[in-house]
Amino acid sequence: MSDSHKSGIRPTRRAALALLGGTAACAPVVETFTHSPVPDTRRGLAFEHGVASGDPDTTSVVLWTCVPSDIPGQQPVEWEIADNPDFEGARGGRLSVGPERSYCAKVIADGLEPGTEYYYRFHTTVRNGRRTSPVGRTKTLPAGGVDAARFAVVSCSNFEHGYFNVYDLIARHAQTRDYDAMIHLGDYYYEYGAAVYDAPNTPEGRLHLPAHEIVTLDDYRRRHAQYRRDPGLQAATAAMPLIALWDDHETANDSWRNGAENHDAGEGAWDARVEAALRAYWEWMPVREPEAGRGREQFWREYRYGDLLSMVAVETRLTARAEPLIVEEYKDEIVEDAQAFRDRYLNDPSREMLGRAQRDFIVDTFARSKSNGVPWRMLANQVILGRTITPDFTPYVTQEAVEAIEKDWEGIHDFLTLSKYSLPMYPDSWDGYPAARERFFAALDEAGVNDVLVVTGDAHEFWANHLTRDDGRRMGAEFVTSSVSSKTLKAYLGDATAQHNLLLTRENDDVRYYNALNNGYVELDVRPRRAEVTMWAVDTVASPDYGAFRAAGFTVTKRKKDGAESLRIGRPRGLNLQQRVLFAGLA
Repeated sequence: MSDSHKSGIRPTRRAALALLGGTAACAPVVETFTHSPVPDTRRGLAFEHGVASGDPDTTSVVLWTCVPSDIPGQQPVEWEIADNPDFEGARGGRLSVGPERSYCAKVIADGLEPGTEYYYRFHTTVRNGRRTSPVGRTKTLPAGGVDAARFAVVSCSNFEHGYFNVYDLIARHAQTRDYDAMIHLGDYYYEYGAAVYDAPNTPEGRLHLPAHEIVTLDDYRRRHAQYRRDPGLQAATAAMPLIALWDDHETANDSWRNGAENHDAGEGAWDARVEAALRAYWEWMPVREPEAGRGREQFWREYRYGDLLSMVAVETRLTARAEPLIVEEYKDEIVEDAQAFRDRYLNDPSREMLGRAQRDFIVDTFARSKSNGVPWRMLANQVILGRTITPDFTPYVTQEAVEAIEKDWEGIHDFLTLSKYSLPMYPDSWDGYPAARERFFAALDEAGVNDVLVVTGDAHEFWANHLTRDDGRRMGAEFVTSSVSSKTLKAYLGDATAQHNLLLTRENDDVRYYNALNNGYVELDVRPRRAEVTMWAVDTVASPDYGAFRAAGFTVTKRKKDGAESLRIGRPRGLNLQQRVLFAGLA
């Protein structure tokens, strides 16, 4: 399989979606920053990968760092934690790390107080003496009465596609906005080799290492190490605890339970690759080790924010997911009888996403939360859950645009042919598994849960979607974050993306807002009676000098309909004139 093919179908599919003529948007109010460095980021120094914390509960949190690997044998590491930045009254411990865990130090600091901010650091001895890590801040989950919870939600950080300015922005905002955690929804790194994933404008010094596609344990460890040297990522993870999920690129593109689009027989057994990827993940990420009797891939868990919020982080790649459909491979059948294709393949009830055990866990957790009077139930989710159907692009596409795209993707003609059949825009998302989605929604509905607040990654785009069952019954609201650095549609055809934004929103009843223009993140501020969503964007990832602005904001409230409590997405704030005109016709 060639590198050009293995760069994945989705980037080229995204490019095809941006074939429309564009109009310029009104300029937002922009604050300018320079991506700031953090101490000790040069290779070979102690703590060159920074510090991180994560997977908090009410009395404990995971603390993480990595020490130099060029010193043979075991290395002693000390850690300490305190409720003040001067470390008065600090407590801690010692451990040894070595090559068997990639010289990563990970401990669970326990016996902590609920809802409390803590400071932590590490010490080690290197050839030129004792060294101390940067100081990290973390926070335990609250208990009892809670008035607010605030999160920074991110996904899709491709080292080659640009600077991690979004992480840098999050670290800056954390100084004043008091985030409880950064929720990373996956694609924390990418497995591709150097310069094979639509990255012709990679900034100097940001090519992937190793240069080949990563497959072995050593490969995955080296890729983690490269990403962890980034100052923006270090600043963000030092500022708050991390709640992490993986998506496909932590193993290979479009992964599922028995394989991936970006894996072939020449790369060995799929199970061996997954084992290597997950072992490196547990070494390099501030996450708790799997519980006894649970496999590494069964990575779902609950976080309780007192009496305000119950959050479940899900796993939709390696446990149960059926193989994704590549719609273009069924072109002749679709053209002959599109409904027969839907009935036979797309709506096949055996196509699973969560699996029974995980689905039951989510439903039971949310049902208990509902019965206990907790106002909010939140799902941290990898791929788009809402309905996003491809509109007919053929009236909007010029021959000139087709000729430009087909240089990189010969499948553009098939894509345009199929766009008129109202098929899933991203078959790798929940739209490619509609029977599994309906089973999930039906189970929640039966449990009396119709008000799930969902945050999603993967798409490199901002979305605000109402969630509905097949019969139109409301099930919740979904907010999709754009990417940290992975390319958006604007990177392919610039301002032509704006018209595509409008067309997608107009043609999809459940889509309330769509923005494929900028990289960025979602800020979620949850209060007892409402949730505020802000979509923060950066104007470039090509330079460490960047501007930041609010792309849109929403208020989410509860509403009663047909005897069930559901969620309502209010009118967006901060739109340009063109977007406001469109939304006025949709709301």
